[in-house]
Amino acid sequence: MKFKEITRLTSPNQNIMPLSARVGEDNILYLGGISVPELVKKFESPLWVMCQETIEQSLKDILEGLSLYKGKSTACYAGKAFLCTAIVRLIDKYKFGLDVVSQGEMETARQANFAGPIFLHGNNKSDLELRSAIERNLIVVADNREDIEKLAQLRREAGLDQDSATEILLRIIPGIDLDTHDHIKTGHETSKFGIPLNKIDEMIELVASFKDAGLRLIGLHAHIGSQAMDIEPFAEVIEIFADLYQKVFEKFGFHMPHLDIGGGLGIAYTANDKPAALKDWTAFISRSMHKSFSDKRNLPLPHLSIEPGRCLVGTAGVTLYRVGRTKDLDKVSYLSVDGGMADNPRPITYQAKYTAAVANRMEPRPNKSKPWSIVGRYCESGDIIVEEAELDAEVGDLLAVFATGAYNFSMASNYNRTLRPTCIMVKDGRAEAIVEGETYQDLLARDKMPSWL
Repeated sequence: MKFKEITRLTSPNQNIMPLSARVGEDNILYLGGISVPELVKKFESPLWVMCQETIEQSLKDILEGLSLYKGKSTACYAGKAFLCTAIVRLIDKYKFGLDVVSQGEMETARQANFAGPIFLHGNNKSDLELRSAIERNLIVVADNREDIEKLAQLRREAGLDQDSATEILLRIIPGIDLDTHDHIKTGHETSKFGIPLNKIDEMIELVASFKDAGLRLIGLHAHIGSQAMDIEPFAEVIEIFADLYQKVFEKFGFHMPHLDIGGGLGIAYTANDKPAALKDWTAFISRSMHKSFSDKRNLPLPHLSIEPGRCLVGTAGVTLYRVGRTKDLDKVSYLSVDGGMADNPRPITYQAKYTAAVANRMEPRPNKSKPWSIVGRYCESGDIIVEEAELDAEVGDLLAVFATGAYNFSMASNYNRTLRPTCIMVKDGRAEAIVEGETYQDLLARDKMPSWL
């Protein structure tokens, strides 16, 4: 099969389609060397498709830019973007760490025999999660006073002391307002996450008071938000960190050995999105760390960790749907597909934008294209996947919605008692399920009938 040329930018996250996407001479979209109709025939629709080539190149690019850092560094995958055992195995192959926010994510890592460092996040960690963090030697990112007090209590109850420390990062609120949607900002002063800057000394003293219980402060953490297009805000947060690390040394007499600056680099969902390249982002972070810590303040370079998530897997994902109905009204034409907000809640949650194509007819027929509103099958008026897409489409066509690798699978639901789709990985002409689609037996398995009914 001969393929048409697709113009691509250098970095995976700057492209709307995954790296393995090709348009054949038959005018059909191919993913990982396999045509979309073949994939849907084998696995049915809706279908989540993940391109392994895109994920692997993204991992390599992150590490390439980070290699400029002269101190120790760890790139950690933010698992909330999309986590299953296959993804854990893939990031482990590239020596990444992992960020988790729940017991379920920890169990997924354990099931995949993950060997790298794990960081536990969250603003309301359960006792079970903290006990697991203690037992498995996770680094705990403390969000509040209660995290610290509860860790000390649980360690004492387990009979542990300072001979086997639990390492702690304090999550701070840096006061940086990222230019992104309000629901994914996390660095501003009213964020639900983190410790205000004027409370840091108090939290440092609190951790120190539990030294006998084996709590050890190793540094600070911040995450300013998601879907950042520009890299300059990361220099700003690094400068804030460097100032804090200097003040901590001057007041408490020790250099904190670790610093986690979070993640947040964006991807291209539409042609209007212009994110920085992955390796440019991590190279910029590396240079900014040198400038703020060693050059300006003569501070030792801490062990640097970063938390890319969306930018590693977002572009790798494509969701495939089948068109079931069309409807032409006076002001809008609707294209109804067999999925929607249950497999992609991002548009209805925070007005996320996407790019779509007719996968079985990538080049439209003459004079057949028109504006369509692509809508889902669910009983909500807001179940709109793409508000307006210029497409040559009709009933029975297969639609590809691009850049759905992050927060689609992880936020999916059984709304209207529908089944969550299969998720597959494609590479070099091979396609296999990495998460099996649900059955109706799965759906009903946990239903229970009260005895009085």
